[in-house]
Amino acid sequence: MEHGKQVELIHRVLEHLRAGTTHMVEDESRLPVAPYLQPERFEAERRLFRKLPLLVGHVSQLAEPGDYCTHNATGTPLLLCRTASGELTCFLNVCRHRGTRLVPEEQGRRKQAFVCPYHGWTYDSTGRLRAVPDEAGFPSRPSESVGLVRVPVAERLGLLWVTLEPGGPDVDTFLAPVAAELAGFGLDKHVAYQPSRIEKKLNWKIAIEIFLEAYHLKYAHRESIYPLFFNNVGLVDPLRPHIRAIFPKRSIESLAGTPEQGWELRKHANILFQLFPNVLILVQPDHVSVSTAFPMGPDVTEYRTLTLIPELPATEKAARYWQKNIEILLGAVQEDMAMGESIQSGLRSGANEFVRLGRFEQGLRYFRDELEARLGGRS
Repeated sequence: MEHGKQVELIHRVLEHLRAGTTHMVEDESRLPVAPYLQPERFEAERRLFRKLPLLVGHVSQLAEPGDYCTHNATGTPLLLCRTASGELTCFLNVCRHRGTRLVPEEQGRRKQAFVCPYHGWTYDSTGRLRAVPDEAGFPSRPSESVGLVRVPVAERLGLLWVTLEPGGPDVDTFLAPVAAELAGFGLDKHVAYQPSRIEKKLNWKIAIEIFLEAYHLKYAHRESIYPLFFNNVGLVDPLRPHIRAIFPKRSIESLAGTPEQGWELRKHANILFQLFPNVLILVQPDHVSVSTAFPMGPDVTEYRTLTLIPELPATEKAARYWQKNIEILLGAVQEDMAMGESIQSGLRSGANEFVRLGRFEQGLRYFRDELEARLGGRS
């Protein structure tokens, strides 16, 4: 993020603190409850996902030739790998013989080939079928004409993006509103550390929305992270189709009256980018957390987190430091997800036809407006 933008955002925060206010829109609003519950709505959202660039990993997970990782949360089994020549490739993780999952494990390195565990059909990292046991039984000679099915994949900002179906925006167009700000954090120079994955009983939209406001900090995180932050103070700006949110820490007040050239926003605030539809990038003082919420059912979500750190820990002290940071983050996430599961249960009860949003919960409104526009073909 350019220094001038950081200074602008810090001034906005300091003005709110002086005035005892927070960033708000003119009116409160309501969101209908039905889209959190309906199976047909879930299917429509999954179809939308298939036409948008989806984040499935970080470049450090495929750093060397032979590195590979799998990803299943899109609803389509994927196999990403780095070829001997250094090319990034992505395929459907499906054997072309009888559809077996070709690679069952999540990550690894194979110098030679991927061998189907069912009948031994063998593929290289370019997707070429290299060997078929007893191929005489296949007069069509599949080894000469059959390969793994390719999926479009791109590496941008150090992150790995796939698009499952044509018809949506290209990756560069999609990321353009946030690319310059994110590029300044050097995500491509980081390494992914201790990825985590949890499955929760809540709609995927709730898993995004619980991070888009500061209204809950004092109550949901009273004993964990709230002492670092202010009560219900933040900035939430649309960078359509994405959102940037700033959650200032109490230390930001120390910048008032000091030279602006020394101001650094990430040292005094959590900077959150919500990349539509399902990505949360949380910039912290010395690392970045990248999370995704994938819909698995109307009320089931897989939530993944990658912690991006400057380099892998070389000492036990460094490992303990990063472990502590990850525990703090995941502890807060678990507190949020507990609230999210409670929300999902409450919405199923029929008590509310709408959820009510305060003027300072505008991030939820921006997110849902974008989703509704795309589902309605208006974006």
